[in-house]
Amino acid sequence: MENKNSIGTNILCHVAILVKDIRKAVDNWAAILGVEKPNIWNLPDAKTVPSFTRGESGDYTDCQLAVFDLENAKIELCQPGQNPSPWKEALEKYGEGVQHVSFVVPDRDQANRALEGIGVPPAYHIGYWPTTTYAFFDSKEQLGVEINIKTDEDNTEKIASLIKNL
Repeated sequence: MENKNSIGTNILCHVAILVKDIRKAVDNWAAILGVEKPNIWNLPDAKTVPSFTRGESGDYTDCQLAVFDLENAKIELCQPGQNPSPWKEALEKYGEGVQHVSFVVPDRDQANRALEGIGVPPAYHIGYWPTTTYAFFDSKEQLGVEINIKTDEDNTEKIASLIKNL
């Protein structure tokens, strides 16, 4: 029976690691894992993936990502750019290392209630991909790391509505 006080899953989606040099980190991770290097790509613009930090839209296109898709989870490497972003803020505050752990949950409201139940403040950064919504929570005090809650959903209409206001 599912615990209604939980986030609704115990399956890890990914671990996000902030780095200063993504090319070096990709080379090193690929070497120690014995896998091909993933592509390095920039986050899309706000008209493609509307994202909001503390309610404000931002330009995160200078953030670079690379994702290692392992058998049991993903490792997401992120090199923030010069523009303000949650990734740059965390790198400046805490240095390189794990920024967040991510879970795809079946019910965002249940996950929000579970996090609130242990004292985690509401999400401070929310993004809308066409088929996924994600939210960063500052849960370092409660969990030792930020948590990223993702839900699979069709955001076509939501994105169209949001970009009208950008």
